[in-house]
Amino acid sequence: MNTETLKVPPHDLDAERGVLGAVLLDAQAIHRAQERMTESDFYRTQHQIIFRAMCQLSASGEPVDSLSLASTLEAMGKIEDIGGRAALAELLQAVPSAANIGHHCKIVRECKQLRELYRLGVTIADRAYNRDTLTELLSDAERVLYDVHFGQSSGDWHTLRDITVQGVETIQRASERADHISGIPSGFRDVDKLLGGWQRSDLVLVAGRPSMGKTSFGLGCLIGAAKAGYHVAFMSLEMSRAQLAVRLLGMEAPLNVHELRCGRVPAEGWWRISSAAQAVSSWTGWIDDTAMLTVEQLRAKVRRLKSQATLDLLIVDYLQLMQLPKAESRQQGMADVSRAFKLLAKELDIPILALSQLSRECERREDKHPVLADLRDSGALEQDADLVLFLYREEVYDRDTEQKGIAKVLVRKHRNGPIGDQLLVFNERFARFDDLYES
Repeated sequence: MNTETLKVPPHDLDAERGVLGAVLLDAQAIHRAQERMTESDFYRTQHQIIFRAMCQLSASGEPVDSLSLASTLEAMGKIEDIGGRAALAELLQAVPSAANIGHHCKIVRECKQLRELYRLGVTIADRAYNRDTLTELLSDAERVLYDVHFGQSSGDWHTLRDITVQGVETIQRASERADHISGIPSGFRDVDKLLGGWQRSDLVLVAGRPSMGKTSFGLGCLIGAAKAGYHVAFMSLEMSRAQLAVRLLGMEAPLNVHELRCGRVPAEGWWRISSAAQAVSSWTGWIDDTAMLTVEQLRAKVRRLKSQATLDLLIVDYLQLMQLPKAESRQQGMADVSRAFKLLAKELDIPILALSQLSRECERREDKHPVLADLRDSGALEQDADLVLFLYREEVYDRDTEQKGIAKVLVRKHRNGPIGDQLLVFNERFARFDDLYES
């Protein structure tokens, strides 16, 4: 029988000693170390204990020197576990200065990441052997890989001078654009005039009752951004990619979408379809029609896409079709989904347009225009969203209305700007929204 030599997990004890020795040599080095790593990053248990004691001293405002450290370790009952005072004296000899602590922290952290990958490989092999659910196994593996890859990417302090320069550049770019907006265009002139386009890291909630045109609005936003050269991902939990393809072609042609679905193409229709197909194919975008996605699965898919290509905008149709995490109630589950979407938008620095259903409460009122309280399942949706837009068409309730073909975009929350109403045209045959007036 062949036996393999047990492999020692990746580690670098010299680098670990270098970090700890630097902290003892320089009182400020502990802060640099704490920014870059944690106790668990150390491989040797004794080094974990020493770093924990150092952090305790720093938190209490006491100097982190060999004498104070020895006293703290004795109070913890750990001095003998780390090898006594002699071990601390050896750390002082590990490095001549604290100048390279950043480099040593990087080595220690990378070794920790390699150990995590090693453990992941062992875990995957074990779970695969035990026939774990493939979807869960892939999702868990992808999540760990992403955390290992990006987990150390954290924000840092930026001077007011730096962010002022960034602010001026943002204003300048907007002023140089013909549409004078700072974000990604929605495809609707008056909506962009009010909102300034979709802003990076924003969670945008587009809500409405059934038949108000949420999917059409979402696809219209895809078209508007893609035509402007932005890269867009559309995740459909409701419609298949084939259905969406017909919608896109009908909207772009434009041709009656229902007739296209039935295969009834007018005589002049094929050249329109061909022209629309050529246009749609030239845009950079992706569609995923996986149903019943969990937050973890959606996040993994988007993270992977973002790591492989440029992604500027994500549209999700729609929130209530997500498979909710286990929670005490549906409201709490939806709150968890909402928070995850906001964090993902910030993490990837892209706007996320999340389409959402409204509760039936608005239909019980004489005035059926939706309000924020009508958001379905959770008040957290309103709290987490940077923008809340409602779609409203009077003709859904009154087919004889004088406002036939008119849609309202009701901006009811705008964290960084004004709220208000904008009018669009909704062409039911083409399943598309358009600006009310030509430029």
